[in-house]
Amino acid sequence: MTYEERLGAPVVWWLGALGVALLLAAGIHSGGDGARAVVPYVVLPAVAVAWLAQASRGRVAVVDGVLHVPGARIPVDALGGVTPLDRDATRQVRGPLAEPLAFVTTRPWLPASVRLQVEDPDDDTPYWLVGTRRPQELAAAVAAARDVSG
Repeated sequence: MTYEERLGAPVVWWLGALGVALLLAAGIHSGGDGARAVVPYVVLPAVAVAWLAQASRGRVAVVDGVLHVPGARIPVDALGGVTPLDRDATRQVRGPLAEPLAFVTTRPWLPASVRLQVEDPDDDTPYWLVGTRRPQELAAAVAAARDVSG
């Protein structure tokens, strides 16, 4: 294993999601009785926790010359330029400078990313944008894996 990172949500996101769920539950409850007094406080926090748990399941890894991200993988020898991006550059590449055919895998709580140029002529994808907390380390791991495999 060259690199591995879990993409779990930070504690503040869990607390925020629960807080919003409880506020919504209070709005639905609004002093009502019966099921309206209990069900929202059970269902909405459970939905918030389930959503964050699902979103937190992903991981980024470079293993045996292959970059693994949630839902996809690509051999590192199919990649060209590797550019670590800070918060502002990531925001630009995800927004105004985004290309429609790019493969983007990130989470809202990941401030930085790595842009990986795809060099495979049979692939229409211009680049991958991979969200990470440690862009320098991920870029170095991809470059090192490519040097070993190439």
